[in-house]
Amino acid sequence: MKLWVVSALILLMSIARPSVAGGLASVTTADGVGDDVIRRTDLGAQGPIDTSAHRTADLLSVTMGTWHPVAPQVDVFAGDFSVDGEFGRLDLVLAGLMNPPGSVDPLDFEPFAFGDHPVYGFIEIDMDLDVDTGGEIDAPQYRYLGNVVRFGGQPPDKEVFEHRVALDGSAFDGDFDSEPYVERHGEEFHVALLGGEFVAGDVEIVSGDADFTFEAGEVWMIEASWFHRAHGFERFSVAKGSSVAGQYAPESYVQFAHDVASDTTRLSFVFALTNVGWALMHGEVPQAMNHDPTDHASVLEALNDLMVSAVILDSIPSGDSEEEIIIGWKDKTPADYLVPAEWRVTALLGSSYTAPNPLGEFFVWTDIFPNVTRGDVNGEDGNNNDDREEIDEHIEEHDGDDGVVDGAVTISGFADDFSVYDVSHDGVVNSLDVLLVSEPGDQDADGDVDLADFQRLQWCFTGSGVPYELPDCVLADLDGDGDVDVEDVKRFELAETGPTEGDDDGTTG
Repeated sequence: MKLWVVSALILLMSIARPSVAGGLASVTTADGVGDDVIRRTDLGAQGPIDTSAHRTADLLSVTMGTWHPVAPQVDVFAGDFSVDGEFGRLDLVLAGLMNPPGSVDPLDFEPFAFGDHPVYGFIEIDMDLDVDTGGEIDAPQYRYLGNVVRFGGQPPDKEVFEHRVALDGSAFDGDFDSEPYVERHGEEFHVALLGGEFVAGDVEIVSGDADFTFEAGEVWMIEASWFHRAHGFERFSVAKGSSVAGQYAPESYVQFAHDVASDTTRLSFVFALTNVGWALMHGEVPQAMNHDPTDHASVLEALNDLMVSAVILDSIPSGDSEEEIIIGWKDKTPADYLVPAEWRVTALLGSSYTAPNPLGEFFVWTDIFPNVTRGDVNGEDGNNNDDREEIDEHIEEHDGDDGVVDGAVTISGFADDFSVYDVSHDGVVNSLDVLLVSEPGDQDADGDVDLADFQRLQWCFTGSGVPYELPDCVLADLDGDGDVDVEDVKRFELAETGPTEGDDDGTTG
C-alpha cells in the first residue's frame, strides 16, 4: 500500500467521531465465594507464605461496562454505567480487606508497603473477541493461559482456548509456532497489578487517614500505568512517545475501596474509550489521534494504531511469524470494538511470598476467572470418567520415569513445573488425583456430597495451620491450604447436596 494512502487513512480515523452506544451498558459475572486456593510457582514449592497474617486474593465478581462520570474532571469514579459514556470501567470485588501491591523485586522487596493483604495479578481483555489477535509473547507464564490448569482443570470455553492452554511447564518453550499457542490469548489490553509501579505521591486518599496503609473503610485513588496494551503488539506497532518502542501504556486510574458492612474491597479501573473521554477527564479540547499515549490517550487510539500498523505490516512484512498476533487488525474497524460489556475478560490473581525469591518467582496465585471444573483435565464436558481414564493412562505411561514404579508420577521441578493431571497441585500425579475428579467435597467419589463425606472431613479435621498427615485428607482440604479447618467446613456446607438416589441412609459402602 502506498504511504500516502496510509496517511489518508490515519487522518480519516483521527477526525471520525465513532458512537460507542449500543448493546448492554454493563455485565456483572459472579465468581465463587471462598474458592481461593494456594498455588505456588517457585521451584521446590517451599516459598514462604503466611495466610494467617496475609489474606489471599478471593475474587467475588467482575463487572465490565461503558461508564459515564457525572463530573470526570472532579471524580472519574462517580457516575453510572451508560451506553452513551465515553469511558470504560472494570470492577473487581474481592473478599475482605485487600490493599494495593508493593514491590516484589528481590532487590527492593516491600510487598506489604501499603498493607498486609496486597493483591497481584493480570486481568486480560479481548476486545475484538478474536483469539488470534493479541497476547503475551515474552512472559506467558504469568498469565491466565499459563496457570489455569494449576487450579485443577482446563478453561470452560474450549472452543476459544483450544490448543492454547499450558498443560505443563514445557509450554513455555519460547517458540511462537509450537503448540500449545500459550502466547496467543487474544488480549488487546491488560490491567497489571504488579507493585512497584507507583509511589505514595501517586496516591490520593479519598477517605481515610494519611499514614499510607490501606485500612478498613478507606478509599484510595492511584494514578499509574495500570492499563497496558498487549506487549505482543509492541515490536510491530508504530506507536510513539513511550520509553519502549510500540508500547501503549497511558497513565490511568484505579480506585481501592473497602466496604466495612460487606467486608469486601472493590478495585475499579476507569479509562477513556475515545480521545473525547480523555479530554473530558482533563478539561481540554479533544486531540486528533496521533499514536502517542503520552498526550491524549484512549482505547480507540490504541486500536486505531493496531489497524494502521497492521496495514503497513501487510504491505511491508517483517518476516517474523510473531506478526500474526497483529496482522488480523488490518481488516478491522476499531470503532466496532468500543462496547466493554461485550469484551472477554480473564483474570489471574494472587498474593506475594513473604520473602524475596532470587529466581524471580514473585507470586502465589490464589484465584482465577473464569473458574475451571476441578478434574476437567481434557477440557470436554466437565469432569467424568474420560478424565479419570486420562489421568490413569498418564500414570501408566510415566510411572517409573523417576526410577521407581509406585503408581505415581512425580513432577520434577514442581511447582515451577506443573501438570494438568496433578489435580491436587501437590507435585505428584496419583490415585488421589483420580478421586478428585468429582465435585468438591465428594470424598468418596460417589457423585454426591453427603453425611459420609462430612464424616471423612471430621476424621481429617486438624484446625487452622496444623498440617494433616494422612494423604487421603487432601480430599477434605477444600481450600488447598494444607490443613483441614473451619474454612473447609464452610466450603463443604456450600457444596453439600445430600445423598444421591439409592443412598437411603446417606452413607456409602
